[in-house]
Amino acid sequence: MKDIISGWIELSGLPKFTTSIFPFLLGAVVAWADGYAFNRPVLVISLLAVFLLSEFCFVLNASSIYADLKRKGIDVGQVEGTSTLHSTAVSGRFNAFVKGDITVKQADIGAYLCVVAAIPLGVLLQVHFKTGYLTLPLGLLGVFIAYSYSRGLRLSYHGLGEIALTTGVGWLTVFSGYYLQTQQVNWLPTIVALPWMIDVFKLKLTRNIPDFECDQMINRRNLTVRLGKRVIASLYAPLTICAWLAFIPLLFLDIGVPYIFFVLLAFPIFFTAKSLMLKQTFKKSLVIKTKGEGETKEQISAITKNAFSGMILIPVALIVIFLLKIIGTAVSTF
Repeated sequence: MKDIISGWIELSGLPKFTTSIFPFLLGAVVAWADGYAFNRPVLVISLLAVFLLSEFCFVLNASSIYADLKRKGIDVGQVEGTSTLHSTAVSGRFNAFVKGDITVKQADIGAYLCVVAAIPLGVLLQVHFKTGYLTLPLGLLGVFIAYSYSRGLRLSYHGLGEIALTTGVGWLTVFSGYYLQTQQVNWLPTIVALPWMIDVFKLKLTRNIPDFECDQMINRRNLTVRLGKRVIASLYAPLTICAWLAFIPLLFLDIGVPYIFFVLLAFPIFFTAKSLMLKQTFKKSLVIKTKGEGETKEQISAITKNAFSGMILIPVALIVIFLLKIIGTAVSTF
């Protein structure tokens, strides 16, 4: 049992939970900045539900890829460290399977149990706390996207995984965080989430590059496989600029956020700009093929590290900005 638990934790990839927890918190903070009351029990219960659904998504995806590799007769233990297969921070994590700490069946059962545990929380939120008629549908949409990404419709195998991830992680988390605090359908959380959504889409494309060979082997025809590394690399700069431009509408939100607070957006912009410069160098190396495999791996590692930092700092910076607005409003009332 101890091995299974440690294997489960390894498969979960705990740092990735920031990609669902922070944007959900952002939605809730935007609701409070918009004048709605802070509902602590709803926030705690819904955060637990988000955590469980994230576990379901991450573990199920990892076990799906590993199972596909094994069906293709690929020795994952031998491949790791000797090729570019799953060399990014969020990909792979197959050591738990390779060492025998946990089986694919055990991982799948645990993932489905997370959904079973999350459903009563959704019922509690909608029925007891009266968080609105969309509470359960939003949760079920999250389950559908997480499951369909690698199972069922297998969206990530048909060039739709990036769109699904952008919808689920990019939009649904922020919108749900707002809705559960307000019980209102509003364009505000979507406008706030737009820079985050664009950056999520961009980073997913980028992180598919080091997994290119692996995805080809298991016939996972995502957008990177369909369009090729060079095309995806060429999209990095325009998508980065689009994400920056998406900050502009935030300056005109009618909820009284002082312009000076938006200076904090310089932090995510700094890291995305840094990754952009590294990406331009990598793009050139793809064209003229001047880099060796080791240097290329180091480049991709540096790009994804800075890109992830810049991406996750978007909701973090926005959370701080809207919290400062809330604090400022509270102080001014005394």
